[in-house]
This record gives sequence, structure tokens and C-alpha cells, in this order.
Amino acid sequence: MRVILLSLICCAWITSCSQHQGDTVQETAISGNAEVLVDADIAALVQPSKELYDKATPNATVTLKQASALDAVRQLLQHEARGVIIARDWLPEEQAEVNADKGSEGYPRTLLAKDALVLFAAKEFPYDTMHADHIASWLATGTFARTSYPKLKRTPALVVPGSYSSVYGNLINVVLKGKTPASGVVTSVGTADSVRTFVKANPNALGFALLSQLVNDTSVKMIRLSWTDSTGVYEHPRPVHQGYLVQGLYPFPVPIWFILRDRANNYNLPSGLMLFMARDGGAQRTFLDAGIEPAFAKIELNIQD
Repeated sequence: MRVILLSLICCAWITSCSQHQGDTVQETAISGNAEVLVDADIAALVQPSKELYDKATPNATVTLKQASALDAVRQLLQHEARGVIIARDWLPEEQAEVNADKGSEGYPRTLLAKDALVLFAAKEFPYDTMHADHIASWLATGTFARTSYPKLKRTPALVVPGSYSSVYGNLINVVLKGKTPASGVVTSVGTADSVRTFVKANPNALGFALLSQLVNDTSVKMIRLSWTDSTGVYEHPRPVHQGYLVQGLYPFPVPIWFILRDRANNYNLPSGLMLFMARDGGAQRTFLDAGIEPAFAKIELNIQD
């Protein structure tokens, strides 16, 4: 009897120690505790898919902590953040650091969705359509094509969130192909909400935002953009809409990446969240419902003339 009792006590102690070690050290792709940094510009966009993940994985606790895109990437490159979700690609200097640190393999990452960089204005702004090449030239040189927009009495104010934001990063990556805007062209007014407030109060202003931030906002108007593609073909302006984004008929698409510090594996909780957001049908549906293009969902378009 004493031997049996001692054996039971030892078994209970081993089980207790194993559980304690699991709580403090071990995790899996569907259990444990972890923190992931999320770009403040898309925090609201990502939240619905995160809520589905929480319901599907009751043993996992993942905290999404908001940060600017620049700060999130800095923490990742310093190996402080285990995972980040950002609405832009690497900036040129970041790409150089990634290459030096990780080589051609880079950091593990997967595309969650495609958003779009949108130019918008107050309802009173005299134009509904502009040319993307004019916007890019204005940003690059500081010279606005006034003769092409005779209804404007002066050069518009061009406002953006802070330089740490993914919106500003996409001016560099998507519009200017790796160059920074000319001095004095853009004015930073802090946050995405501040940009919207400024634009609505100034009929001669233009602002940049993400499509997901404006898709349900009827208080401003998104500017249709004509553009010239990489082969030199002119594309006429179309409504700023996910249908045209899906077809590749919008000039400024924006990638939404989930990037990991470490390799994805069965014992990495951030990688479990990444896989869920990218592959789960319900999670991908949240991006479609938000008015942008999900990365892996099958989309059927009803195209009418």
C-alpha cells in the first residue's frame, strides 16, 4: 500500500511539474501565450479575424498590440517582436537590413490581403478624377500640374498620417518606387483620423488613406485615378472599389503581411495565428467584408458593362 501511495504521489508531482513547465516555457501553434504587433492603420481591419481565431483556439491567448508600421518593423528586426502585421512591404533601408540579417530567404511571412492606397478629398473638392502620374510627379518633384486642373485656384494641401505610418510608407514603396517625397510636398497631421478631419475641413486639401479606412465613409470622396501601366498602356479611371482591386485595375495596391521572427512550426503560437488568418475561410471572409481583397479566398466577380 505504501509503495502504491508513493507511486501516486510521484505521478502527481511529475504531472504538476510538466504542466508548470508547459505554462511557462512550452507552447504550440494552438495553445500558450504570445504578443503580436499590429500596424495601427489596420488594427480595426484585423480584429474580426482575430476574434474568430480566439473562438477557435480557447487554449491560446494572443495579444495584438498596436504600433506604427515603422516601430513594428524596428522591433522585429531587433528580434524583440515575435510577429508583426503591417500594411506595407519593406522600405528600401529595411530590405537592406533584412538581406544582411537573413539573406535571400528573408523573414517567414504570408500575405493576408490586399488593401489600396487611396487619395481622397472633401465633397466640395472640384474634381472626382485625377491622374496617378500627376500625383507621383508632384510627390517626387514638388511641382503640381496646375494646368491640368484649372478649377483649382491654388495647389492643394497634401496631408498624410505621420512618417511612421504604413500610409506614408506606401507613398515611398508604391507611388514613388522606393524614393522619399520631395521636401515640403506632404504635411503630416499625426493620425489617420486627423487626416480625415483636416480634409473635411479644407475643401482645397487632398489626403492619403487606406481603402479599408474609407470604404464605408460617405463624408468624403475617394478620387478616381487614371494611370499608365508598366507596359505603357493608359488605363481610364474607375471607381475605387475592391472589384477593380481584385482585377489589378487600380494603380496603388497595398499588401498586408503577417511576418514572423522565427520559422513557422507546430510549437510557435504566432505562426498558428498567421496560418489561421491566411487560410481559414471565415478569417479571409472578414477581409472581403471589409471591402478589400483577401489573399486566398476564391472570388467570383459579376462584371457588367
